[in-house]
Formats: sequence, C-alpha cells, structure tokens
Amino acid sequence: MDEYLVVANQTLGGEKLERTVRERIERGDSSFYVLVPVTLPPDESGWSGGFVPYEGMSGVEARAWFEQDGEHRRKTMEEARSLAERRLAKMTRAIEEAGARAEGAVCDADPIEAVKEQVAEHSYSEVIVSTLPGRLSRWLKLDLPSRVARASRAPVTTIEADERPAP
Repeated sequence: MDEYLVVANQTLGGEKLERTVRERIERGDSSFYVLVPVTLPPDESGWSGGFVPYEGMSGVEARAWFEQDGEHRRKTMEEARSLAERRLAKMTRAIEEAGARAEGAVCDADPIEAVKEQVAEHSYSEVIVSTLPGRLSRWLKLDLPSRVARASRAPVTTIEADERPAP
C-alpha cells in the first residue's frame, strides 16, 4: 500500500491538488495523511481556488485586523485553527469518498517543523506539497519543497495552484 503525506492549507479543495490525489488513488491501495499548518489571517492570500474564508479582504486589511489587541489576536488564532480544521475535514472526506483512507492533523504555522515531526514517526511513499501560485506563495519563497525533501526520505511532489482557478 502506498502512503502519502499531503502538506497544504489554503489550496485544500483546489483542482490541481484534488486531481493529484485522485491520480494516486487510481494507482491502487493507498492512504493519505493530510498535514494542515495553521495560516494566520495576515498570511491568507485571498486566492479563490480552495476553501477560502476572507473573501474581499486584502492582505493589508487582514494584517491590520490581526494586529489589533491581544484578545482579538487570541480569537483570531482560534478562528485560524478552526478554519484549518474545517479544511482538513473537507479534504479527508473527499479522499475517503474517492476510495482511499485518510486522516490528518492541524499543526502550528511552521510547516517544515510539522513535516519533520511527521516523517520522524512514519515513512511515506511520497510527500505532496500544495502551494499557492508562485507570486502569492510564502512556502515557495521559503523553499519549502526542497526543505521537505531534505527532511524526508520520500520523493516530494510540488503542486502549485493555478493563478486563476477554473470557474
């Protein structure tokens, strides 16, 4: 059985990631572990190809909104975690409906540390890193796919979402 680690947040539900997951399922018996790093509101891109929460809010507006008083920050962190949990639930359900086993977890905002912890505990056939389009992707700017490749013993596939999702 092939076992896949998927690392994604804002692109969960996106066409390219779903197509990639379906292709892996069609290869045969498989299971997926979906790792969803929390994305804080200032880092939400407004990309509309997945399960997007802050429709109509620019990055500047989201940052200002987040950087208000401490109580607001605490509530915002709770909301960001809740959003990640909803995205995770939708993705695991979609994977199961497509015929594979799926589980996952929401983790802190640092995806590389979360991946290191996960691959230290489990061996995967492949790691799939799903990012926003290049100009929006903080993960690509941080060279996350290469860092994940160094941290894991599995091949890494990077799925870069389309700039403009299909209608």
